[in-house]
Amino acid sequence: MDIARSPAQDVKPRRRDLLPRGAPLSASLANNLTGGNYVINVQVGTPPQQIALAIDTGSSDVWVLDVTTDLCSDLSMHAEVGTGCQTPFDHTKSSSFNVVDPNGFDIQYGDGSSATGDYFTDVLTVGGASVKAQQMGIASNATLTPGLLGIGYDLNEASNNAASSDSSPSVYSSIIDSMVTQGLISTKAYSLYLNDLQASTGSIIFGGLDSDKYHGDLWQMPIIPYTLEDGSSIYSQFTVALTSYAITTPGNTTTLTNQTYTAPVILDSGTSLTLLPEELAYQIFHKFDAVVDEASSITFVDCAVLRKHPQLTFDFGFGGPSGFAIRVPINEIIFETTGPFSLDGFQPDVPFTDICVMGISPQSQEPYILGDTFLRSAYVVYDLKNNLIAMAQTNFNSTTSSIVEFAADATAIPSVSGVASAVSATETATGILPVGGGKTSTANPTATNTGGSGRTTATGSSGSSSTASSTSAPDKNNAGVASVPAFDMRGLMVMGMSAAFAVFGAGFTLA
Repeated sequence: MDIARSPAQDVKPRRRDLLPRGAPLSASLANNLTGGNYVINVQVGTPPQQIALAIDTGSSDVWVLDVTTDLCSDLSMHAEVGTGCQTPFDHTKSSSFNVVDPNGFDIQYGDGSSATGDYFTDVLTVGGASVKAQQMGIASNATLTPGLLGIGYDLNEASNNAASSDSSPSVYSSIIDSMVTQGLISTKAYSLYLNDLQASTGSIIFGGLDSDKYHGDLWQMPIIPYTLEDGSSIYSQFTVALTSYAITTPGNTTTLTNQTYTAPVILDSGTSLTLLPEELAYQIFHKFDAVVDEASSITFVDCAVLRKHPQLTFDFGFGGPSGFAIRVPINEIIFETTGPFSLDGFQPDVPFTDICVMGISPQSQEPYILGDTFLRSAYVVYDLKNNLIAMAQTNFNSTTSSIVEFAADATAIPSVSGVASAVSATETATGILPVGGGKTSTANPTATNTGGSGRTTATGSSGSSSTASSTSAPDKNNAGVASVPAFDMRGLMVMGMSAAFAVFGAGFTLA
């Protein structure tokens, strides 16, 4: 049979056709149902070992527990930490394991938990795609479990703040950097879908977004950089400007902030609760007669409010008066202490018997954080290349997908259009934020954000309607586990908070 050569075969391919071009990588996330964290299953080594890691937008190191770590063998530590050691890594069984910085891995979080050990390189497989020679930490000593899959900026890596005499500060190729340089995805961006509190799974898409996972408009806004003392700016956290806060019931909205309000807030999937400025948090507590228990530093509220106001939402505004709001349903912020959330014998000192937990904590100073209680209700796109965030209302329990790939040369998140009013916020956090990974530095950066916000429209095709928003606590000791554990009140404790708490009066009645 004669086969004719196609004319196209005589044309030399363009250079870009010779380069690897990654498609979006999707991976499932497991919700431990306590609201503490979300777990992703990865493979490390040759042959691959299955490891469960907590997904964390607030830090940048990937690290695993060594099979010999004290946390895996010390029963007293099991009792203290609460979950023990479930999916450690045995480096002696990996032929591709290579130590690159002995004793160089040293990370401490805001609640005092920590992990120390070596930096090593090995094969890391995420979403079915293998990253070769990825640098990671292996913890020989740790006080939290499991390890983390940090997916933040590389400037927030623990190595960049190393203080030990045998380890020099440096930035290495993060997992997001490596995915791009090895051609697995097209650009340094991903999207996060946590789904609702009771959903067993969520998802992450590296290099793309899923337009079926959100409702309505996808709004874009700039990430706030840190401006250092020498005038230069750096990006190390996903900080954006919160410009309003309101509580809405059918026919009534009560706004707790004025029109010029701004506060820098970090989007952090590794933090469980809402960590708001003290003054704002106390206003919220007052309206719900909430009580902050001195023994646990947890905010409790009478569950009657869930039955009285089932349609109430907590509205987090961004982009100023012409911007947008993510509305968080009341049952995503206030949840009952039954079933998987049982107090397990713990009795808080509160003046009511039908006890619920409020996923908001007061913070006297920055960082303020929007953690999982917010992120479940917000579909968020993180663009590390262009330093942009996009958010939309989550389409809870969506069962379909419509994935949009990010172009390598894109300067904006796909299909974003329109501009809201310019917004300014000042970041006064010190150094690399302790809640996000890396040891605290002595720098005193400030930052100002004057960028606007844009929006694009999309419609989720299935799933229940979502009203969304929420925020989080500075508790990085909420690492996920391979299997869903029983609820542990220690996972909600906020370390370093003021011990002076009060019961707020009923001076406000919800409509």
